[in-house]
Amino acid sequence: MGDRIKLIKVTIEETYYLEMRDAEHTHINGWTIDEVIEDWFINYPMGSYHATRDSSLIGGSRKYIKSEIVEPEGK
Repeated sequence: MGDRIKLIKVTIEETYYLEMRDAEHTHINGWTIDEVIEDWFINYPMGSYHATRDSSLIGGSRKYIKSEIVEPEGK
């Protein structure tokens, strides 16, 4: 990548809401919270469109946590 490239790793926080059917199951396919987390954040990249996840994001909840300069891989 050369010496003219710097990478900045940024950590952010976002808040999502989940409507619950009961203490264990959400209104999203009757899934548990762990199943929703797997579907929303593990199975689908954060940068890709996901209708249910995106509509559950609480607007204005994104907060900057920290940033750090990291070395490009292979350097």
